[in-house]
Amino acid sequence: MPCRHVQMTSRQLLDSETSRQIRRQLFGVINMDSAGLSLSRPLKRNLREQLVDMLGGDIIRGRLQPGDLLPSEEVLLGRYRVSRTVLREALNVLSGKGLLDARPKRGTVVRPRSEWSQLDPVVLGWRGSDGTVRQSKDLGRSLDHLMEVRRIIEPAAAALAAQRRTAKELARISAAYKAMEQAGGVVQAFMDADLAFHVACLEAAQNDFLLPIAHAIRTELMTSMRVTNRDPEENQKVSLPLHRAIRDAIAARDPEAARLAMQRHLDDTERRRRRAAK
Repeated sequence: MPCRHVQMTSRQLLDSETSRQIRRQLFGVINMDSAGLSLSRPLKRNLREQLVDMLGGDIIRGRLQPGDLLPSEEVLLGRYRVSRTVLREALNVLSGKGLLDARPKRGTVVRPRSEWSQLDPVVLGWRGSDGTVRQSKDLGRSLDHLMEVRRIIEPAAAALAAQRRTAKELARISAAYKAMEQAGGVVQAFMDADLAFHVACLEAAQNDFLLPIAHAIRTELMTSMRVTNRDPEENQKVSLPLHRAIRDAIAARDPEAARLAMQRHLDDTERRRRRAAK
């Protein structure tokens, strides 16, 4: 395939560099894995992973429906041009994520959605990342569910953070907030810092059961931010003060103020999402 040369404008170059600088600053104070800032998927190392992505994506995006019977092994081998070992390993991975059920004589079928590992980060990644265009109805339903989870978890987690945070954890929250300020009109940099802010708040709650949930939903959270944080002026004038109130309440060790500040932020997030959907 011939190389494609893309000429970037000076503004695009500036935005890209600003985003890179802010990410470097955040990586210096926030654990890279827990911050979830690097949202792009790693390069695939082998054919099995590529095949898992193709088949898993087809299932999650509805090209293969629950109850569908996969083609025979021979057909799949010819279609994807992989070895029998690679194919079987890929099907085993998908079975482990609750997507497929393989039985002798009957073949391999797609399991019901209720049996899928919905919080598996890879499964969530198939639901709308990597440039996939999602139907508005599916996207709206997914973001509704995300907001329900956030309303259940984040206000209470902010209150716990106000009670339990250490000086180091407060520094992480403050660093993410500062990065949001420095992002200016660079929307991607603002979203990166925004995501880091929320993960840092969850970390400061010091509850081991919260972090796996935070990491699992981060792909959906970034999808939500791409809907709600598209206006750089509103990010600075509306969203930033709401985040400052959360940070200040956690810094002051005021649990109720932190809870209310997070609730007000989520109310604003929902307002922006509803407006964007019109």
